[in-house]
Amino acid sequence: MTDGFIDAFLVWIRSAPLMSSVNSFEFDHYAPLIVPVNNENLFFAQSSYLTDVSITLKELPDCVRLLNQLGSQLYSFTVSIVDVCVGNIDITSEIESIYCCNLKKLKMTIYRNMLAYEKYLIPLLQHLSSVKYLTLLLAIYITESNRFVDGFHLERNIVSYMPHLCQFDFHIRSVLKKSPYIELDTIRQSFVKRKSVDCTIEYFNNRYGQCHIYSLPFIGNRLDFISNRFPLFDNKNTFINVTMLLLFDDVKPFENVFFEHITLALPHLRTLEIFNELEQEEKAKIRKNNYIEFSHLSTLIFHYIHMDYGEQLFCRAHLPHLVELVIRNDVLLTIIDQDNQQARNNCLNVETLFIV
Repeated sequence: MTDGFIDAFLVWIRSAPLMSSVNSFEFDHYAPLIVPVNNENLFFAQSSYLTDVSITLKELPDCVRLLNQLGSQLYSFTVSIVDVCVGNIDITSEIESIYCCNLKKLKMTIYRNMLAYEKYLIPLLQHLSSVKYLTLLLAIYITESNRFVDGFHLERNIVSYMPHLCQFDFHIRSVLKKSPYIELDTIRQSFVKRKSVDCTIEYFNNRYGQCHIYSLPFIGNRLDFISNRFPLFDNKNTFINVTMLLLFDDVKPFENVFFEHITLALPHLRTLEIFNELEQEEKAKIRKNNYIEFSHLSTLIFHYIHMDYGEQLFCRAHLPHLVELVIRNDVLLTIIDQDNQQARNNCLNVETLFIV
């Protein structure tokens, strides 16, 4: 969807008579919208009956402005936020002016590492005290402490501000630079009031650490920066509904058996992205003509990878529905030079190619 179309759509929707009777609005989640800064130019100017909104917005300030504009008429709000950089804008006063006293259902998704979590997102959530059903899918870059987000943090900074809360589902990935070593049980024991929760901690050679905490059953369809140490393969099919997976590891390579397990643990996987520059160590164990099948994979993204992963996915896998490929030029040229029949078969249906 082009920016020109979105702009034209916004002009139309602000004044469309049709919107005067609409009580529920959902817009394409792959098309982030911008809410006007000037409150006199309302986003839903003709929609006094609008109570349910599901939308993707470009930035957090857009979300704050829209909540201010909709105010007490809002009952259900599902929002994804694309750009996590707030910049030099101070939205504290706008957050404090939010009055959504009838908001009962809130789902917020931010998958890029958010820098302004402590400064803006926590105060925003604290101002939405009427919420009864809360879902948070967040990636957070911690800058104001040396602790991962855990159960104590959620209870103290979010749950205690929502006295009517009766259901809280979440998947929160918090990232720390130069993170101190923390025992996994320390995180688990922080969920005193919540039993259906699990977590994992991973440490990398780049001196970053990250902690995933998630309610069960797992509600997300996306996992980012997953290493060999993440408990992806369990006997409970915890992550069976995941469709987007970003793999990252600078400690250990992803071996052939790892990809075999992915096809079993994530049978609905559609997008796979890989960051790993470490050479595979168990190539001698790979059986010839033993192809791994990714039945639903449609998008494959290679950024900083060792050549082994290009060969792994193109030459030793079956990708019958691959239509979008992002790949480094040197990896692509090497695959082409190998003139591998399986690689040619896997590329037959590719419609979109990005060379980086």
